[in-house]
Order: sequence, then C-alpha cells, then structure tokens
Amino acid sequence: MNRILYVITLIVSLTACSSGNDLPSYIDPSNRNANIGDDKHSKRIEIPALTDEDIFIAHTTFVNGAENVTYSIAHVPERKHCRWTAFTFDPSNRAIKWKRDNWDNTEWGGDPFQPNPEMPDNYVFTKQEINGNGYVRGHLVASYDRVYSKDANEQTFYYSNISPMHSRFNTGLWNDLEGLVQGWGRNSGFCDTLYVVKGGTIREGEYTQTGNCITIPKSYFMAILCRYNGRYKAAGFMFKHEKYLPGKLSEYAMSIDALEEKTGIDFFCNLPDKLEIAVESIYEISHWKGLN
Repeated sequence: MNRILYVITLIVSLTACSSGNDLPSYIDPSNRNANIGDDKHSKRIEIPALTDEDIFIAHTTFVNGAENVTYSIAHVPERKHCRWTAFTFDPSNRAIKWKRDNWDNTEWGGDPFQPNPEMPDNYVFTKQEINGNGYVRGHLVASYDRVYSKDANEQTFYYSNISPMHSRFNTGLWNDLEGLVQGWGRNSGFCDTLYVVKGGTIREGEYTQTGNCITIPKSYFMAILCRYNGRYKAAGFMFKHEKYLPGKLSEYAMSIDALEEKTGIDFFCNLPDKLEIAVESIYEISHWKGLN
C-alpha cells in the first residue's frame, strides 16, 4: 500500500468524536506527548504542547448558556509575548454577530484595546511601547476571527494577544492568509471544526529587541488542522517578519512536521498519536480551497 493511501486509511479508522469544545474524555490515555495537568482546556485539540515557561490562559465566553473557549494563549512573561495563540472555528462560534464598527458606540470610543484581566500589566506590552518603536498593534487572534459576540471580539483586543508588527506585513500576505482561514472556518461545507494556532517566533535567536526590550519576532507562523466528516488534513505556514513579502501564499506552506522543525513547537499534541503522526506528515495544496 503506498504512503498516501495508508494515511487516508489510517485517518478514516481514527475518527474520534470532536467538536469546538473538545475535552479529554476521548483522548487516548497512552498518548505520549499530550498535555498533562488539571486544566481541561489544555487538553483541547488545538492546544500545542505547553512548556515550563508558559502561562496558559483560556479566555471564555458563554453562547446560549454554554461556555465557549474564545481562544487560548501560552504567554512567556520574560518576553512579554505569547509563544502561540490557539482557537477553533465550529458551529458554536463561526457566526458573524458583532460588527466591529460598533466599538465607536461603546465606552472605549472606538479603541477597545484593553489590559488582559488575567495577566499582570508588567507581563505585556503597552500601546506606547509598540507605537513608539514604529510598529503597529498586530493581533495574533484576529479581531475578525472572533465576531460571534461582543465579548469574544473584545477579548481579541487584550494586549497579551498583540504582537509588534510592521504595518505592511500585517496588511500583506499575513492578512491574506487570515482571510482564507476565516473563509475555511466559516464554511460548514469545508470543515466541521477548524483548529488554528498562530504566533511569532520568540526562542533565542528568533527575535530582536528594541532599546526598551520590546520583543519583535523574526517570523510568524500558522498551523491549521481541519476536521470534516471524520477526516483530518493539516497545513503549516511561516513568514519572515519583513515589510514586504513577495510571492504567493502557497510558497510559504508546508507540512505540520516541517513547521514543528522550524518553530520547536509540538502542534496538535492532544491528537491520538497515530492520527497525529499521519496527519502532520502530509501537506497537499489541492486540499485547501483558494490557496495558490
């Protein structure tokens, strides 16, 4: 049996029940690299492997009386920057119910950027630090990723979700990929659940610092896992943090295995081992509508 056919057969045979609120009840207890500990949110499918440096926080809202995880972060206080952010698109949160222009009519007067209530202020950047160094406040979890409620959208404006970005990078290919991911995630004919991880590189040698010690990632990445009708597919993307990036999005795409090699992050570690190994080893451009 050739390798591609083997992976397809394996994926079909490992169809764990999953949703936007995946909990550890169905995770294979022999999973060698799954997150451990008492926090149920750290066991969700979209959450990468946590390290000793990380402060893990899952921001939640309530949808129709049920708790929904807006997004999660692994924050490194020493860098004042997230290692990654993670979230899902699924039937509970893919709807568009909040218009971001409505912030003009709130107490923040059109500027909803706020401190993270679960994070000490000295662990994150301030507006003055970012803007004063010539960068813009780049969302990791984009504002338009979370428009299923006012509360969810507000949470994307926490400074712990912000990274200093070149303005043209933020509005270039990075923005184009965000738009594609939003389209995939809101298309029920494309996915039941789309698991998304975003971040900037903050390991030693993979960032620069300004004179006032603001961490500037040298690259940004996304890891995408799609579940549809019990089948999985995945893709990784990595971009140098430059003011202008040439080429097409497909030129920056790769397998999750390749992205893990570049970032040192163990993505989708909570998948059963056999499924994780299979799905992370293959990237096929034809599986991703609109990617060229």
